[in-house]
Amino acid sequence: MKMKKGFNSHMRSEAKRLKTFVTYNTFRSWTPQEMAAAGFYHTGVKLGVQCFCCSLILFCTRLRKTPIESHRKFRPGCEFLLGKDVGNIGKYDIRVKSPEKLRGGKARYQEEEARLESFENWPFYSKHVTASVGKRDTVQCFSCGGCLGNWEEGDDPWKEHAKWFPKCEFLQSKKSSEEIAQYIKSYEGFVHVTGEHFVNSWVRRELPMVSAYCNDSIFANEELRLDTFKDWPHDSPGAVEALVRAGLFYTGKNDIVRCFSCGGCMSKWEEGDDPLEDHTKFFPNCVFLQNLKSSAEEIPAFQSHYTLPEVTDTTGESNHEDPVAVHSMVAVKLIQNSPNLHVFHLECDFFSNCESLMTVLASCKKLREIEFSGRCFEAMPFVTTLPNFVSLKILKLGRQQFPDKETSEKFAQALGSLRNLEELLLPSGDGIHHVAKLIVRQCLQLRCLRVLAFKETLDDDSVMEIAKGATSGGFQKLENLDLSMNHKITEEGYRHFFQALDNLPNLQVLNISRHLPESIQVQATTVKALSQCVSRLPSLIRLHMLSWLLDEEDMKVINAVKERHPQSKCLIVHWQWVVPFSPVIQK
Repeated sequence: MKMKKGFNSHMRSEAKRLKTFVTYNTFRSWTPQEMAAAGFYHTGVKLGVQCFCCSLILFCTRLRKTPIESHRKFRPGCEFLLGKDVGNIGKYDIRVKSPEKLRGGKARYQEEEARLESFENWPFYSKHVTASVGKRDTVQCFSCGGCLGNWEEGDDPWKEHAKWFPKCEFLQSKKSSEEIAQYIKSYEGFVHVTGEHFVNSWVRRELPMVSAYCNDSIFANEELRLDTFKDWPHDSPGAVEALVRAGLFYTGKNDIVRCFSCGGCMSKWEEGDDPLEDHTKFFPNCVFLQNLKSSAEEIPAFQSHYTLPEVTDTTGESNHEDPVAVHSMVAVKLIQNSPNLHVFHLECDFFSNCESLMTVLASCKKLREIEFSGRCFEAMPFVTTLPNFVSLKILKLGRQQFPDKETSEKFAQALGSLRNLEELLLPSGDGIHHVAKLIVRQCLQLRCLRVLAFKETLDDDSVMEIAKGATSGGFQKLENLDLSMNHKITEEGYRHFFQALDNLPNLQVLNISRHLPESIQVQATTVKALSQCVSRLPSLIRLHMLSWLLDEEDMKVINAVKERHPQSKCLIVHWQWVVPFSPVIQK
């Protein structure tokens, strides 16, 4: 990507802007989602981002204002910020638009010349093309009445027309049925979905996908899930109805179905299988299933759950009190007055007195869950009070950094006192790296541990400590082991880890993924060790190993193990990044 002066029509799409950040280092900076939503795309020059509309360039590192605030500060006249029609395409905007009444009637636009004249006020940002209805870049077919918008360079109007409105008489008079079928087959996404699904009022009422601010699957609608089974390879309509009721839709490959909510995949269906029972067995945390359960039976009283408001940054002199101090004081008072507090999540970047916060938290004897996801976190005050949280079940520090060894050692020693802990997302940093083996040994004392995430800090020696601990009888209840992004582990380290890992009867998910620039190409001996390791994990249903460069022979070895595995029906190996573009890996 290069810097460009003036309006950049190629970057009108928020989704396309988001893709430019694939190699962007987001540590201590804005998130790609924030920058893309504010109109910025990554230029490829260090940390430079540029607005597609006003061409403002920012180099952002540890900026305290949000991208949209910085954008307004330096370019308040940007037409994108002012809400003018500059052709921005929201991340969840869909191409199908609400039908309009043709000006002058259907007969007026039967001639191509009349349709061409309708483009007199065609927006400057779109060079495309039916007949324009005068709303942004929305066009409408004079024959079927279908409306489409959000045009981008490279779009094929015939292909879009065929995909969304294949029954159009004008389309069928110009293109053969084979051509229309090929257009539809080559279309990426929205399998078995046409414009009718968005136009019909019953879908418009039910589908959250219609909203530009929601990313829910369109297959949340039961009738759309049913539509996907038109090419289902089995003959039992009863089975299809059961699959649909269980939240599953057909992927179009073999007999693989996927849940619209949790994304879980299952296959190899046999007569007598109960989709709902299998869905519950293999993906018990699925939100859709939980909602089904809650609608069928009364749920006990909910736990107390408080989320503190995020504090915004202020600049310049003021006669008022420091808003950060005020918000911090309010938060502390709120916790003091909440003796039954069960869940505490803090997501803010500024907090004036972390010691006071930790002191009042330690007094909450019923506290079951703690998560710090902002930048205000201070390690030492937290570590000092950690042994007080004896009832804690969930501790999430995955976004925090422990840079010094002394604090990390105290943290490791305190972990052993959390005997009721079930989920642990560990922090990263040099300090954690130095005491990783000690942390593993302390975790072996946590007999209730079901989820363990140890990312970015392990090396060959410390990852072996996990394998040794499991073999010696530790981690017996562990269901999810996340060892992703540990780039200090070498191929030899992985091989020894696979050879030693055993005795984890309940492990369902193992994640050893890496970042794209840290892709690893492994030898046949390592793949063999991995396959043998998988065969020793009887409950495994997900193996995440993104950025592992496997060839055809490697996959044959892994697939052979999958076929013989006790969970062969639902065991899935994720090893390829699924992205709608070709990523550029920069060393």
